[in-house]
Amino acid sequence: MKKDLQKKLVRYSSAAGAVVAAVGSTNAQVIYTDVDPDFVNASGTVQIGLDMDGDATFEFAISATDTTVNGTQYGILSVVPVDATLSAIGGEAPSGYNYALALDLGMMVDASVNWVAAANTMSYEVDGAFPYGENWNGVTDKYLALRFTNSGNTHYGWARLDGGGDSFTLKDHAFDATPDAAIETGDMGNVGVEDANIESMIHFVNQPNNSVKIVINGELSNGEITVVSTSGAIISTQQVNDNVAFVDMDGLAAGLYMINVKSTEGSITKKMFVK
Repeated sequence: MKKDLQKKLVRYSSAAGAVVAAVGSTNAQVIYTDVDPDFVNASGTVQIGLDMDGDATFEFAISATDTTVNGTQYGILSVVPVDATLSAIGGEAPSGYNYALALDLGMMVDASVNWVAAANTMSYEVDGAFPYGENWNGVTDKYLALRFTNSGNTHYGWARLDGGGDSFTLKDHAFDATPDAAIETGDMGNVGVEDANIESMIHFVNQPNNSVKIVINGELSNGEITVVSTSGAIISTQQVNDNVAFVDMDGLAAGLYMINVKSTEGSITKKMFVK
């Protein structure tokens, strides 16, 4: 059942074919993904997968359904964990039905959230009106609270959307790669002006045998390349001494890793899945 759902889910285009994100402090490894362009579902029926950690496996599915029954038009927006034993959604059940929370910017996502390992309705529209009390009825820039497990480790994250009825816009998402670490909604790690500038300077090129070539267009001051596991362990570190550097990850255990290039000019990270 889970494998069938994985096959049916639609992928969206996110920023950087090999997803680029930012790594935060040593105590917080915030991995941010910008969905660029935004994934927009204006109307109709669609189901997309949300791959939080870039390991090519969907942790969540967002479904928009548009249907007409006996002349009445219904639009339903919902989110569901692909595997309820590994993932859950921040929600509430005020009337016995699971309603996904629509959090504001800067709210904490951690173990204290009410986690629901089942489908959560986000919005329910009937003939253009919202007769029920779902949290995503015609909202802008609200956040889903998300929890998932990878390699036995629990991670907390968020996804930012506009929602209402059968329509939604998915804008970006992030999670903390440090197991059990809390994350604030909207936390993008170190993404900022400097990181935007450095993104135009540094290019990651996938190579055979789990290696990556890093091409630097310009000069970096105090450049350093670090490979970090999702548990926060530093795998390797090397200094940037040329305009081309290679990171050999062959021989590492299969899983997700972050390759971080840090310098005086800024910081940028590529997520790499070792097979």
